[in-house]
Amino acid sequence: MHSIFYSIVIILILLCAVLVMRKEFSSPDNKKKNGSGKIEPVSSSEEREDYFGMLMSKITPSYYWRINSEYIDFTHTTIKKMRIDELTSQPILFSAQRRCSDLNSAVYKYYDNIKKRCAEGEEVPLTDIEVLNLRQCFNEFSREAYPELVALVWPQYQRPEIDLASI
Repeated sequence: MHSIFYSIVIILILLCAVLVMRKEFSSPDNKKKNGSGKIEPVSSSEEREDYFGMLMSKITPSYYWRINSEYIDFTHTTIKKMRIDELTSQPILFSAQRRCSDLNSAVYKYYDNIKKRCAEGEEVPLTDIEVLNLRQCFNEFSREAYPELVALVWPQYQRPEIDLASI
């Protein structure tokens, strides 16, 4: 009877030792870099989500989601109410809408790819090609494509020219 009790106690002590050592080896210093300086993947699911959130907050301009919501509202009130012959009769309007649609789709595609990579534990650097492409899509959509589309449909609401030297 005593041998069973001692066996259980020894197993519990060994289990605690293994858990302590495992926790020690997964400390924040060891997680980020190993001895050779190579970046290792992020380990826990929460850390992966936090890393992805931090990465997206660094990449995404603060104004982008407001402009994206405006674009969605704009398409629902204008473009989607137009007949296909109205859209195709104005090639400039059709190509401007196609450009906005393509850029908006590309933003979500890059966003999903980066999210998937982060969920798999990969640390995506700010210099990654998908991150750079995502930034380019953000800027091109917000500063060029969407304002040009609005100017075609509602010329009275087009963005005024701003002289950057006077600011």
